[in-house]
Amino acid sequence: MHDSQARQASRRSIARKLLNVRYEEYIASVAMVIVVGSVIWGVLTRYLFPQPAPWSYEVATIAFAWLVFFAAAAGVRHRLHSDIDVFVLMFPAGLQRAVAIFNFWLLALFFTALTVLCAMHTVDAQKSTTIALNIPRSFIYMPLCLAAAMMLVRHVQTWLDPDNATSFQHEANIT
Repeated sequence: MHDSQARQASRRSIARKLLNVRYEEYIASVAMVIVVGSVIWGVLTRYLFPQPAPWSYEVATIAFAWLVFFAAAAGVRHRLHSDIDVFVLMFPAGLQRAVAIFNFWLLALFFTALTVLCAMHTVDAQKSTTIALNIPRSFIYMPLCLAAAMMLVRHVQTWLDPDNATSFQHEANIT
């Protein structure tokens, strides 16, 4: 019995370590570098060479989609999206808790629906291709699907383990 408890604790520890990796921030950072590099390359080729790079706009657009949606997921992780709770703070503690639980489930439902609908759209977009790169358009829509799933994971994670939430927890909230 003791051995199985140790294995289960080890699995929980590994899962917690994997959940604490800032995937969304890494992806958004790489996307930002790609956006800036692609735009710079597009400008340079347009003005310094006889043939501009026709793909640079598409690469920048796709990378910008990845940047925006994964940065939004990072905002969920750090709880940087605004809360306007002036009215709710006037409620008694029990009613505040009820509103918080309602908001949690409403956002969880929203992130779940967003993930499912974007996954369906991403699959449908696989059939058409982009103009310059000739890659499936699903690369444009995939980041919203993945980031919405990450938002759901981070939303649940901050609810279940608020003590382990990042240091920016209430920085941007309007109270």
